[in-house]
Amino acid sequence: MRIRRAMRKKPLRRPVKKPRLKRQRMAQQKKRLVAAGVSEDKLIHMNTKEIRAAIRENRA
Repeated sequence: MRIRRAMRKKPLRRPVKKPRLKRQRMAQQKKRLVAAGVSEDKLIHMNTKEIRAAIRENRA
């Protein structure tokens, strides 16, 4: 069997990350942190890396 052209161009066929899905993920993570006991005032001042780190800490 031969390797077709479509398979050689694999990186070009990858799906592109969409901003709407990123916003949805961040909203879900914020809701999880609020449910875990993080205050909304503190959550407003957190950036995305801090939010992800806080979720990892709360999961453990």
